[in-house]
Amino acid sequence: MGTVTLAAEGSLIDPKVLLIESDVSTVRTLVSGLEEAGIQVVWARDSTTGLALSARLLPDIVLVGLGLTDVDSIVLVGHLVEPRNCGVIVLAGPEDEAARIASLELGADDYLAKPPTLRDMIARVRAVHRRVNVRKSHFALPSAEAVLAIGPIRINLQNRSVHTPDGKRINLTSAEFTALETFARAGGNAVTRDRLSAAALRRPWRPEDRSVDQLVFNLRQKLPLDVDGGVLIQSIRGSGYWMRAPERPTHQRPEFTWSAEDPGIRPVTSYNLVKSA
Repeated sequence: MGTVTLAAEGSLIDPKVLLIESDVSTVRTLVSGLEEAGIQVVWARDSTTGLALSARLLPDIVLVGLGLTDVDSIVLVGHLVEPRNCGVIVLAGPEDEAARIASLELGADDYLAKPPTLRDMIARVRAVHRRVNVRKSHFALPSAEAVLAIGPIRINLQNRSVHTPDGKRINLTSAEFTALETFARAGGNAVTRDRLSAAALRRPWRPEDRSVDQLVFNLRQKLPLDVDGGVLIQSIRGSGYWMRAPERPTHQRPEFTWSAEDPGIRPVTSYNLVKSA
């Protein structure tokens, strides 16, 4: 087994997989297996270094141990899934069931039980990597289409925000915004629950799963009524949901820009990453 190297914050390594895990024995097993499979990996022992590396190196996949000693792992997972620019897989022990479920609800792509079998780990990493690549290609739009106008709302795809025409911001969760973005990109076509679940919740939809319906319900409550007084998102029996196509794409407008002082922007330093005593 090769030597495991702890990545310092100033490291210039350009990994494909970022591992954030405090247990050294687990790290040795995972790093050895990933490298043997030809997958580049860098290790961060704690959340602070992990977040710094994630922001700088933009890994394809982040493996997050739920037993970190310096952070509430759920907070860390929530921060990692927010940009939706990488896959997130949590590493959960038998005692981490509640945290594992909460992580998946927040948007983690998958989980691995500790200690994972190497074949299972490699298969899941590659599967999530494929889904992330599909997601990135599906959501790529020309910069000229950074803001989409749909009735009483303006959707800023670059900054992942929603405003009314007068500039009032509508606060959405990451999953709610992704669902709204999926509707907008559908161009007036029906969007199935399966597609919404894969895009916004990062998991396959099952008929008994009501999470998608709850997500759409919450989104409806936050969005204003359409110009005709109806809800923006309509149900289609047997098909899912529908929202009318965006109007002609508009360029960035002053009311849709803000600075780091905006209370809606939360830089990394504002996150409470250390457990309270």
